[in-house]
Amino acid sequence: MTDSTPSRQDLLAEIHLLRQRVDSLRKLDKKRRATEQALKDSEARYRSVFENTGTATIIIENDMTISMVNAKFEELTGYSKTEIHHKMRWTDFVAAGDLERMKQYHVNRRKDRSLAPTEYECRVHNRHGEFREMHVRIDMIAGTLSSVGSFNDITAFKQTEKALIESERKLSKLMGNLPGMAYRCSDDPQRTMKYVSAGCKWLTDYSPFELIENSKKAYMEMIHPDDRAGVLDQIQSALSAGRPFQMEYRIITAAGRQKWVWEEGLGVVAPDGAVNEVEGFISDMTEHKLEEEQLRNENQRLKSAIKQWYKFGDIVGKNRLMQEVYEHISKAAATDANVIIYGESGTGKELVAREIHKLSSSHERPFVPVNCSAIPENLFESEFFGYKKGAFTGANLDKPGYFDQADGGTLFLDELGEIDLAGQVKLLRVLDGGGYTPVGSSEAKKANVRIVGATNRDLKQEVKQGRLREDFFYRIHVIPITLPPLRERKDDLPLLIEHFLSIYAAGGKKPYLDGKVLGMLYNYDWPGNVRELQNVLQRFITLKTLDFLSASVPRTLVAEDLSDDLDLPGADSLNQAMDNFEKKIIKTVLEKNHWQKSKTADMLQVNRKTLFRKMKKYDLI
Repeated sequence: MTDSTPSRQDLLAEIHLLRQRVDSLRKLDKKRRATEQALKDSEARYRSVFENTGTATIIIENDMTISMVNAKFEELTGYSKTEIHHKMRWTDFVAAGDLERMKQYHVNRRKDRSLAPTEYECRVHNRHGEFREMHVRIDMIAGTLSSVGSFNDITAFKQTEKALIESERKLSKLMGNLPGMAYRCSDDPQRTMKYVSAGCKWLTDYSPFELIENSKKAYMEMIHPDDRAGVLDQIQSALSAGRPFQMEYRIITAAGRQKWVWEEGLGVVAPDGAVNEVEGFISDMTEHKLEEEQLRNENQRLKSAIKQWYKFGDIVGKNRLMQEVYEHISKAAATDANVIIYGESGTGKELVAREIHKLSSSHERPFVPVNCSAIPENLFESEFFGYKKGAFTGANLDKPGYFDQADGGTLFLDELGEIDLAGQVKLLRVLDGGGYTPVGSSEAKKANVRIVGATNRDLKQEVKQGRLREDFFYRIHVIPITLPPLRERKDDLPLLIEHFLSIYAAGGKKPYLDGKVLGMLYNYDWPGNVRELQNVLQRFITLKTLDFLSASVPRTLVAEDLSDDLDLPGADSLNQAMDNFEKKIIKTVLEKNHWQKSKTADMLQVNRKTLFRKMKKYDLI
C-alpha cells in the first residue's frame, strides 16, 4: 500500500457522503415531481376557468397574436382554435373604424398600464363579415407582456339603447309639435309646473322656462278668475277618488288674449302611495267653442224660421216626406257642401235652393239662379266665366260671368242635367279649384261659390248612359235632396190652397170653394205639381173657372157619387171644409165597400195604416 492509496476509512467516509447526496437528490426529485403535478393541476384549473368563464376570452401576446382562445371566442368569431392559435392577431377581428384606437391601447398598455383603459367598447366581426358591439376588458398578466381579453356581446343592449334614444327623440319632437301643452305640475294651489312641452308657447304665449317653477307666471294665475275655483275643485275631487279628470275653462295668455282650453290629466302616484304631482295635456278649444256658439245661433235662427210646423220659410207642407225635406235643408244649410235637388217639374226645386241659401252662413251674399237648358253651347264660357271688352264682336264692355256674380254666395244651376259633356269638363275644372279664365283674358280667376243644382232627371242613369261624366256627378252629388210630387202628398192640399188663395185673393177676401171644386182639386193627379196648382187657383180667382192643364180630369168613384151641390155644413174655414170633404169621401167609399178597409184603402190609393188613422180622426171607427 502506497501513501497515495485512499485508506479504508477514507472510502467509507466518501461512500457516506455519496449516500447523503443521493438522498438529497431523491428529495429534490420528489419535490420537483410534486411541483410539476401542482403546476399541472393549476394549469388544468386555469384552463377550466378560462374555458368556462362565460365570456369570449383570449390571451394576447406582445406582438398582438393570440396564443389561447376559449370556446366562446370560437363561437363569437366562427374560427376554430387551430385557425387562431399563433396564426391570427386579435386586431384581425376589430372593425376598421376602431382599429387604430385598439392598436394604440395595446402599445400604451405595455409601456404603462395607466396609459390605456382597462374597459371600453368596440366592434368586432366574425368570419362572415357580421359585426357585433362588444364590451371589452383587458388585463395584463403579471410579470409578462401578455394580456387577457374578455369580450361581452352588447349588441342587443346597444340596439335597445339606440331604439330608446330614437324613441325619446321622436317623443320629444312629437311633444314639441303637439297643438297644445303637455305638462307635469305639483299638486299645489299655484299648480307649479315641473315640466311643460314646447307647445306652451303656442297655447299661452309664454315660453317653457317662463312657466317652469313659476319663473315668471304661475299657471293658476293664467286661469280666468271666474273659473279658478271650479278648476281646483274638479282636480281635487278627481285626485281624491283616484280617477282622471277632464274639464274646460278659460285662460288669459301673455298677450292678453282669452282662450277656451280643454284639459285632461291624472295624479302621479309616488312609491309611498301619495299623489303629489299631476300629469296631463291642455289644448286650445277656442275655435270649437266659437263653432258651438255659431251652431247654437244657427239652431235658434232655424227655430225662428220654422215658426209653424207646417211651414219652412216660404215652403208649405206638413206631410212626412216634406218634414224630411226640411231636415235635409237644415243640414245642407249648415255646411258649404254642394247640393243636388231632385224633383219633377213644378215641385219647388228653386224654392228649396233659396231656403238653403237664406239659412246658410253666406245668406248676405248673392244667390244667382241659372237656367242651364237656356244657354247655347257657343255662349257657355262667356255666360259662366264672363268676357273682356273686345273679346268678340259686340263685346263693348267687360261682363262678369255667373261665377263672378255669385262669388261668396250660391250658384243655382237649374236643369243641371242639360249641360253637355264639354260644359261639364269646364265646370269640373272650376269645382276642382283650377279656376277659370274670362273669354278674351289671360288672367286666371277663382271664385268662392257654393253649387246647388236641380234636375228632374235620374243623374245616375245619365252617368250609365254616358251623358254625364262620373267625376262631375261626384263633385255635385254631395248632399242629395229629393222633392216628392204633389200627388204623393195630397194631405198638404188644404195648406197649399189656403196659401195660394191668400196670395191671389183681391182685397184679402178669399173665394169660397164648394164641395164640387174641392173634390176635383183633390182627385186630380197634378202632373205639373205645386206650380200647376198655383196656376189653376190663380185662374180660378181671375176667371172664376176651374181650368186644368190635362185634357181630361180623372174623376174617381167618389167624385161621381158626391152631390154637385155639396155644401159641407159646419165649415168655417178652408181647412175645415177640406176635412169635412175628406170625411165624406172616406165614409162614402166605406159604405160602398161594406166597410171593408182593405178594399177601401185600395180604391182611395192609400195604405191601410193611413186609412185607419183618418177613420179614427173622423170618428168613423
